[in-house]
Formats: sequence, structure tokens, C-alpha cells
Amino acid sequence: MKVYLGDSPIQLIGKRPKPGQKLVLKPKLPGVYNTKQDFGSIAKDKGYLFVSTLPNVKTHACSAQVYELETLLSEKGIEATICHISSDGKSSWSEVKKLHPGLKCLGFTLQEADKDTVLAFKKSLGIGVTNSHRLAHGLFAYKDGKLIGSLIPKQQYGSPNIKKFLNKIKIT
Repeated sequence: MKVYLGDSPIQLIGKRPKPGQKLVLKPKLPGVYNTKQDFGSIAKDKGYLFVSTLPNVKTHACSAQVYELETLLSEKGIEATICHISSDGKSSWSEVKKLHPGLKCLGFTLQEADKDTVLAFKKSLGIGVTNSHRLAHGLFAYKDGKLIGSLIPKQQYGSPNIKKFLNKIKIT
């Protein structure tokens, strides 16, 4: 899949999952924000699970994605497990902690995980940036273990339109 960062094209590796598919790969990505557990032990097959991928959690766009997803789900009264997976390490989450200290979402990193596991995870969601350690911005919503909607924005500059995404998947 080709996406853009401004005018620059970016090629992504992997294939975006289709609605109804399960989150087949639940890797042991280290927990770095609001949890010490790894992603594989958090990802569950009951209720709502949102997986958000972030290229650089230190940027305003990624921080906004973290904040907006939790805020909009809370406003809708939706109880969900929210997992943000960032390309960068634990220290990068300090900006999110400083700006939004009350968030309950969980943050994970690719940085300290096994390289083969990281590559397989990137491919499983179609969000790996070719020739880079980075992830693309992405949102994946699961209900009872099955994908109900996903968004990988064509324009990667800025944060995804989360409100439009939630309205499209019709969560009640």
C-alpha cells in the first residue's frame, strides 16, 4: 500500500486485515505506558480492543491520536481496551505523560522487541514502513476478537480522523 507524508510517497509492507479477521499475531511487545505487561498478554478476545499504531509518539500528531481516541470513546460511553504501539522507546512517552497525565490507555514499544517479531507484526497489520523501523499511523477496532474496522490514512502527515472512523464503524 502506498501512503504519503506530505508530498513524499511511502511504501508500506504487509496487508491490512479485512473485517471479521482475528488479531492473529499478539506479540510480546514491551509495555511502557500504564502497564508493565506485554501487548500479547493484554490483547483479548472479549469486548472492544483498539490498536493504534504511532510512528513517533513524541510528535503532536501522535500525542493527539493517543488523547483523542480515549476521549472520544469515553464520550460515547464505550468501555474498551486501548493499546497504542509506538515505533520509539519508553522515554518517548514522557511527553504524553506530561500533556495528558490522566489517560488510562496502554502504551507499547517496538524498540525492545525481537526484530523478527516486529517485522511479522508490521506485516500482519500492513503498517510497516519499507526500509524503516517506523510504523505508519493506523487504527484497528476489534470486537470479541474480530476486526470491525481499520484505518490507515493515505496522508500520514497529522493524526487520523478518529471521530469519522468511530462513526463509520458504528460503535454504540
